[in-house]
Amino acid sequence: MATWDLPPATERSDCRPGVFPENLLQSNEPVVLRGFCRDFPAVQACASSSRDAAAYLNAFYSGLPVNASYGPPEIEGRVFYNEAVNGFNFRNERIDLRCLLQQMLDCSDIEDPPTLYMASTDVTRWFPGFAKENSAGLENLAPIGFLWVGNRTRVAAHYDYPHNLACNIAGRRRFTLFPPQQIANLYPGPLGFAPGGQEISMVDFRQPDFEQFPNFRQALENAQVAELNPGDALFLPGMWWHHVEGLDAINILYSHWWNDSPDYLGAPNTALLHAMLSLRGLSPELRAAWKSVFNHYVFDPVEGRPTHIPASARGLYQEPLDADAAQMLRADLLRRLKN
Repeated sequence: MATWDLPPATERSDCRPGVFPENLLQSNEPVVLRGFCRDFPAVQACASSSRDAAAYLNAFYSGLPVNASYGPPEIEGRVFYNEAVNGFNFRNERIDLRCLLQQMLDCSDIEDPPTLYMASTDVTRWFPGFAKENSAGLENLAPIGFLWVGNRTRVAAHYDYPHNLACNIAGRRRFTLFPPQQIANLYPGPLGFAPGGQEISMVDFRQPDFEQFPNFRQALENAQVAELNPGDALFLPGMWWHHVEGLDAINILYSHWWNDSPDYLGAPNTALLHAMLSLRGLSPELRAAWKSVFNHYVFDPVEGRPTHIPASARGLYQEPLDADAAQMLRADLLRRLKN
């Protein structure tokens, strides 16, 4: 990866599973939690060697096939599109995890290994018992746990909607982090067609083309870097862009994803796609008018508003929406989309 003089993300060393300073998990910026999960049985079991790391995962593996991804050595670990951007530079295969881990071990001493990884996989189904033995103390947030396993991979910068507490189990990992406002300067690729499903930056961080992507320099001016050793964790607020690089022969990351809002409110990307369909083709004047409407109803909410309407009559205008109002709104949307 190209070397830039980027400031490090904020760090803390006073956090342990279930012990978080007040408001830490509501932070609007990433925070590295040094040594947070060093006492996890997974971290301790994986500390000796890559072979021990593989053995620990295999002990929990349910035997269900996993989605494995393979890229040739010439992509140098970069998970990306093909040259025509109508496909990807890797292939997927359903495989027994034990075979994938053995392939990683067999390639561990190769100077230019192929790219091998298992993308985020639900621990509850594929690794039963792993979450209970390696608890981050987030039970009150009801997070969904995922394991990522790979060799020296480079995952293009992207964002995720949920918050994430990413626990680094094995291998070293480097995150390059950008606030959500840098989206344009990161040159996102096609919507709805990306290696992991979420749109990614088209910039190659190892060899950035500043002629093709000149505003990437501005993104770098707002970037942070977080380098994790085994036993460290990273709190990553939702919507922050992150480029992730695995630095060792086997890297294992245990992510915990959760949202602040209840599930009944739905996914914001659905609203984005509908807005692109219905608003983007309007005249500049009408788009400006609708922007004011969106600001009033969506982006500038005030708890308990509107006071000029009796509470019993606010309906969909109430802030925040309760479950009944959300169900009514969802039903109305479905009816309108059918027309």
